[in-house]
Amino acid sequence: LGRAPVLAALALTVVGSGAMFTVFTYIAPILSNETHASPAFITAMLVLFGVGLTLGNMWGGKAADRSIDRTLIISLSVLILVLLAFTVLMRWPLPAAVAILIWGIASFALVPPLQMRVMEAAKDAPNLASAVNIGAFNFGNAIGAALGGAVINAGLGFPAISLAGAAMAGLGLLMVLGFAWRSRASEAVVV
Repeated sequence: LGRAPVLAALALTVVGSGAMFTVFTYIAPILSNETHASPAFITAMLVLFGVGLTLGNMWGGKAADRSIDRTLIISLSVLILVLLAFTVLMRWPLPAAVAILIWGIASFALVPPLQMRVMEAAKDAPNLASAVNIGAFNFGNAIGAALGGAVINAGLGFPAISLAGAAMAGLGLLMVLGFAWRSRASEAVVV
C-alpha cells in the first residue's frame, strides 16, 4: 500500500470526496440563507441529492468499466461546472434543485472509478486497499468540511463555499490528467 501509485489513487479519493463535502456539509445553511428555503424544501433537496448519488454511482460503474480515466475526467469536469454554476443558482429553488441533482450524480460517479483505481494500483492487497480507500473517502469528508468552514470563518459568503468545492474538484482533475499523462509517458518508454 505504500507504493506511489496506491498513495496517488488514495490521494485522489481524498480530493474527490473533499470536493463534494466542502459544499454538502453546509447545504442546509446555504439553502436556508441563499435560497430562503423552508425546512421541507431542504429535506426534499437532501433526498434529491441522494437520488443523484444513486444515479451517479450506477452510471460511474458502467462508465468506469469502459475507461477509468475518462469517467474521472468527465465526472470531475461536470462537478467543477455544477459547483461553479451553483454559486449563482443557489439563489432560486428550481435552478438550485437541478444543480443539486447534477452535483449528486457527478459526485458519486467518481466513486466506482476511484475504487477501481485504488484496487488496480494495489493488486497485491486489493481487499486492504479497498478498506483503506473508505478511510480516504472519510478523510476527504473531514478536509472538505474544514475547507467549507474556513470559507465561512473568513466571511467570504456561502457562494464562496461552492467555489472552494469547485477548486478542490479542479485539483482532482489536474491530478487525474497528470496521472494519465505520466502513465502514457511510461507506456511509451516501455514500448
